[in-house]
Amino acid sequence: MSLAGKRIIVDAGHGGKYPGTIDNAVHKNVEKEIALKVAKLVQSKLVALGATVYMTRTTDKDFGGVNADDDVNKRWAYINANIPSSHALVSIHLNAVGGRVGSFYQEGTYASKSFAESIQKACTRYYDAFGCYAANFAILREVKVADQKSLIEIAQIDDPEIALSSRQSTIASAIVTGIQNQLK
Repeated sequence: MSLAGKRIIVDAGHGGKYPGTIDNAVHKNVEKEIALKVAKLVQSKLVALGATVYMTRTTDKDFGGVNADDDVNKRWAYINANIPSSHALVSIHLNAVGGRVGSFYQEGTYASKSFAESIQKACTRYYDAFGCYAANFAILREVKVADQKSLIEIAQIDDPEIALSSRQSTIASAIVTGIQNQLK
């Protein structure tokens, strides 16, 4: 199914001096690196379907905040000031060990809840416990240029398979399927 005419913001979480969660134990996974790889795969798949995609970052950069919270504030301000009105936003992340895996939506937003549920349904094919949760994340609450938004915790940082390009491609494909199902 074509996504021609659809505008989608893809946000690769963290970046630069703000790496996000890190698995220092065994696998040495770093959230900002894996999030960027998956975000680029999502971008590529969406573009192949005809969508116009706006990336918040395509390299390992931050937004110049004095700490991680300030950097997130600068990220959503950048999106609102520099990206045109879009049909959707997905923000790609990995959660800490023991954290929830799934799609998150801003509390009290019907369109975003439906969007997050569509992504959740598509992602359960690679992870049975992929949930859908209400949250109050700044990127979901403060971005005003997207009609529907979801922050996606694609895995826990200690997942031994998340660094595999095949697993990243599977996750990206599932996210895109969820987007397609919602924006049809």
